[in-house]
Amino acid sequence: MRIALVAALGALLLLAAADTDWSKAETVTIIERDYVFDPSNLTFRAGTPYRLHVENQGKENHELTAPTFFQSVELKDPRVLNSQRTEILVRPGEQQDIYFVAKQPGRYPFTCADHDWAGMTGLIVVQ
Repeated sequence: MRIALVAALGALLLLAAADTDWSKAETVTIIERDYVFDPSNLTFRAGTPYRLHVENQGKENHELTAPTFFQSVELKDPRVLNSQRTEILVRPGEQQDIYFVAKQPGRYPFTCADHDWAGMTGLIVVQ
């Protein structure tokens, strides 16, 4: 029963994502360096499709960890995130894209889970 419920929910999410015109997604780039996000504050509009382009220009693995934010958005492909749908890992010299539509206004903190102690933090604002 639980598997059927999870499968049905997944199918509904894929149908919602299929209705979005991802070709019109606005690109926003964030650079990860050893121990900073650039920029560290991001602003998005609810209902607008975005392509968040994440580049790791550092020498260590970096995550963009934003559990509350990622749970509140429609994702084109949830597989770009970890299995808990809380973060995306970007290895040194690599880049990843996250296509999403923010559903509700709010303020969502984000961190690099391994380097928040060094100040690698930021804030997403959805208007």
